[in-house]
Amino acid sequence: MDEHLTRLYAVLGPASGPGAAAEDWQRLEAELGVDLPADLKVLTDRYAPVRLNGAVHLSNPSTEVNGLGHYIRETVEVYRDCEFTEENFPGFAEPLGFGGPDGLIPITGTPHGEHVFLHRDRAAGAWSVVVYVGADDEFYRYPMSFAEWLRRYLDGESVAGPNSEQVVPGPVRIEDLPAGPGATPTERLGPPR
Repeated sequence: MDEHLTRLYAVLGPASGPGAAAEDWQRLEAELGVDLPADLKVLTDRYAPVRLNGAVHLSNPSTEVNGLGHYIRETVEVYRDCEFTEENFPGFAEPLGFGGPDGLIPITGTPHGEHVFLHRDRAAGAWSVVVYVGADDEFYRYPMSFAEWLRRYLDGESVAGPNSEQVVPGPVRIEDLPAGPGATPTERLGPPR
């Protein structure tokens, strides 16, 4: 098993999400034109919909409320209306589009003005995490899996733009979000770390 998934399981505890139906993943991936990374799907199936440390949320493609497909479509639509230039993409060969197999696929956001995207480099055959930092109006690439990025983020490392370290001591605060209408969020703490 991936070491980053193993470490995330250790700080997030047992599975708490309703899981996602295989056909919902297939439908979402067909719409996007790309197979999403396995680590994202495993984490989502195990925990989503959930908010971690009051910041990063994971959405589920099978839930009516807090659905991943809705989040992706809505965020892509907003970003496509923005007029980004090369200056917004320091260190990139060229500006990237949004959605589709070659574009940035939004996965989560934070209350600090960051949006987290996945991007697949077809030539390298690898996924990267790309974070848009609203305060900088720039995109930053992290050549790592989503599981590694999330583990580093929860550990307080600088993976959401320059100087973004935010160590939150103690166990991870986990807010299980509603999966359907009328449900209410529940809060708990992950195992000690």
